Amino acid sequence: MAAFRRTDEKYHYKWTMNETSSARISQKEWEKAKTMFDYFVGDEKTSRDEIIDRFSQNSQQYEKIMEAVNYTSPMHTAQATAELFPSNREDVFILDVAAGTGLCGEKLYYHGFRKMDALEPSTRMLDEARKKGLYSRYFIEALGENALDIANETYDAVTISAMSSMVLIKLPLEAFGELIRIVKPDGYIINTAFYDLFSDNGDDKAVSLRENMKTLEYQGKWKQMELKRFPEAAVGSDVGVSVHKVLA
Repeated sequence: MAAFRRTDEKYHYKWTMNETSSARISQKEWEKAKTMFDYFVGDEKTSRDEIIDRFSQNSQQYEKIMEAVNYTSPMHTAQATAELFPSNREDVFILDVAAGTGLCGEKLYYHGFRKMDALEPSTRMLDEARKKGLYSRYFIEALGENALDIANETYDAVTISAMSSMVLIKLPLEAFGELIRIVKPDGYIINTAFYDLFSDNGDDKAVSLRENMKTLEYQGKWKQMELKRFPEAAVGSDVGVSVHKVLA
């Protein structure tokens, strides 16, 4: 039985200590980890650079915090990617965006993916990822208005797992255009975040994100293939895995 549950009205996200968490850590430890998770997310006044710095300053504790709150987004991202590529996964080339310490990369590797690059703005987070030896190249860049130093149609897929919500909802249209540019036609962009950010009737703060996604679909750049929903998969809130196919 869950130890406790409450709703944070400011951010509309539910925080719960579930059975898995309660079996491993105390309520006090979970509360501390949840507070750090909140800190990573930030709020509408938190700048991208501030959020990057928060991850950097806590890079060595990051995975322990995510484990404590039973954060399963990387698992769902990797599973969705595996379903898109049922065979020859060792030949599928993936860019893991907001790669962090390589949590998603680990799950992708488990499913048989071997050709992976990482893109992450925090040097310290990437330092942790390098220790795992999962990625071939490491791009220390933030997704935004600037062009990525990556050739057109390089990857079969791009994964985005657990990018800070306050960064994701502020991404300009050009950022998604860059991802489309570097993915091969008929390739995929798999983006995992709080479900309310993707849902039409979801978080009001994510209106711009949803509009950008639809604009690129209207322009014939990509097509949303599915939006999967996983109840209470991220610190008590529903997770959404949005899959877009890049069009020729």
